[in-house]
Amino acid sequence: MKKIIIGYILYILSLFVYFYFLYPLTSYSETRYGALAHAFFFAMLPLQLLLLYILMKKTDIMEKLEQMQSEAKKVLLYVTLLTFLDYLIHFPFRFIWYRITIEEGIRTQGFLSWFTEQLLSTGLFWLSFLLIIFITRAVMKRWPKIWGVILWFLAIPVVLFVVFVQPIWIDPLFDDFQPLKQGELREEIETLTADAGINDATLLVVNKSEKVSTYNAYVTGIFDHARIVLWDTTINGMKQSEILFIMAHEIAHYIYHHVYWGIGLYLVLTFLVLLVLQRWTRSWKSSYSLPSLTKLLSITVVILMLMQPLSLWLSRQMERQADQYAINHTEDLDPALTSYRLLAEQSKADISPAPWIAWFRSSHPSIADRIERIEEEIKNRETNR
Repeated sequence: MKKIIIGYILYILSLFVYFYFLYPLTSYSETRYGALAHAFFFAMLPLQLLLLYILMKKTDIMEKLEQMQSEAKKVLLYVTLLTFLDYLIHFPFRFIWYRITIEEGIRTQGFLSWFTEQLLSTGLFWLSFLLIIFITRAVMKRWPKIWGVILWFLAIPVVLFVVFVQPIWIDPLFDDFQPLKQGELREEIETLTADAGINDATLLVVNKSEKVSTYNAYVTGIFDHARIVLWDTTINGMKQSEILFIMAHEIAHYIYHHVYWGIGLYLVLTFLVLLVLQRWTRSWKSSYSLPSLTKLLSITVVILMLMQPLSLWLSRQMERQADQYAINHTEDLDPALTSYRLLAEQSKADISPAPWIAWFRSSHPSIADRIERIEEEIKNRETNR
């Protein structure tokens, strides 16, 4: 156990030395903020696995919980223990990163507000985890040979329900959403949506200026609750032409049904993971016991870590498709260049992360890559005039 802890300490020390002093950062910022973001990501990456490994070694704790008579109390204590320990080991990193973002001017949110959000997120995680463990144990007891397939069929309506209600019930717990005000910007965006054949998307503004200074926009929701959301920081910090390019990108996500593709791919990957886990546990005795579930969670974390690069690659392909749509439907691309530069300047991001870093943590193409594509398109248009 001591060797594991010492090894992890040496690991994070090496990470921070490399990223702070040696990593070739490309950024519009004069600070090492973008490199530190990578360091914190990789420092926290193995924490869940380390926690589960330690709990597997402490078999007496799991066995004592398993011997309890009450199923509800047993699972409740197990989930609460894991959630509390997970929060505890992540908190120092999250707090230090919070302080760094404050110092860098990226985050404007007060500590109490930030801490409350942390607790709320943890509470929602605890509730979700509790339901998952309850249902998983019940299914594994009832159908020990095909429990993975049964769980997957149960997961389909649950995933659809969560994606459907998230923008309605969950997101408003963290942020204030308002309809985009009537005016020239809304009229221009509605022209873009009308030209794209979109008539049912809701245009919203989310109040992010109380928390961050960065810019963003996104598409969320399914069925009749699809939403195109602009951060108020974007409206306040960018020119209308720059915002319209960003909105063309978000409209592309809507046109190409990327939210639905994301859900579909998530369900496919979930099915594959559950099949692997189902086969893995065939020879286990009492695979639904808490010690076995802890081992199963460890395997799941490893599989998800190995599959993360594939998920991110698929996300980058969708983002490239949306970028291309926005480029094709924008006459003047100079504001597009400015918009990406502003995004990078305000976020102080690494605009050209090393390929191995992008492989592990980039859901979007690099800013440098996106700027290069626009510059090539501008040259092509000038050549073809």
